[in-house]
Amino acid sequence: LNWIELTEDQDISWDPPPVNTNNVNDDDNINRGSSTKFIDDPMPHNSSYSNSENKIKLTPEEARKKALELQKKIREKKLLKEKEEELQKEKNRIAMAKEVQKRREQLEEYERKKYIENLEKEKNEHKKEKEKQLELLRREYEAKFGIAYKQESEKKNIQDLTENEKREEIAILLNNLKNKNKDKKKEFISSLNILKTYFTNIKDNILEKKFQKIKKENKIFVEKIKIYEEMLSIFLLVGFEDTGEFYVIKNYPNTYLLSSAVKFIDLVIKALDT
Repeated sequence: LNWIELTEDQDISWDPPPVNTNNVNDDDNINRGSSTKFIDDPMPHNSSYSNSENKIKLTPEEARKKALELQKKIREKKLLKEKEEELQKEKNRIAMAKEVQKRREQLEEYERKKYIENLEKEKNEHKKEKEKQLELLRREYEAKFGIAYKQESEKKNIQDLTENEKREEIAILLNNLKNKNKDKKKEFISSLNILKTYFTNIKDNILEKKFQKIKKENKIFVEKIKIYEEMLSIFLLVGFEDTGEFYVIKNYPNTYLLSSAVKFIDLVIKALDT
């Protein structure tokens, strides 16, 4: 009674499985199998129905929005790729420019060394030829007069001077100028600064040919440099050549002599200012 009441209270109903009256004598195992199948799969599944339920239908506005988002992503990806390619091109360009500059510097250094070697070679050949001519002159003199030939001391040409000899000559000329112009310090220092500017421009801009050619009739040159004979000699000592209308450095500038001249000019100006 208690069980019946409990069942009624919980509103539990149970219907027995349908019995096949046409096959009452079937084996119990068959009935149990049929019963089990019915319980395990009470309702057959429809796969097409399930799939259609899972698909979400979009409104035209939602579809348009998603299409725009997709296009935006594609554009952003394309722009990012283009930016990366542009960055790589710039890196390649910088690397190539550095390589070109490096090769240019190597070529300039090679040409400078080659020029110095050729210059030394010419000097040695000139010296040998001069010694040869001097020896012939000595023999001819002794054969003609029967006495030893005495070589007259002669002043060396600038082309025959070594770099150190030229450097010493520049220092001597500037010192002589300083001693001669102590009473005109202001004008003389102004000329020294112009001379220094000429040499500094060449030294600091070694490949600029415009600084290596000075017109002799230039107003500043005439008023500040040409009035001192020693300064004209200094121009020749640092590597300029007198072509008539211009003073020109035809070959590679000698930075050693230019730097030495600038240093001596600074020392003279300092001595005059004290």
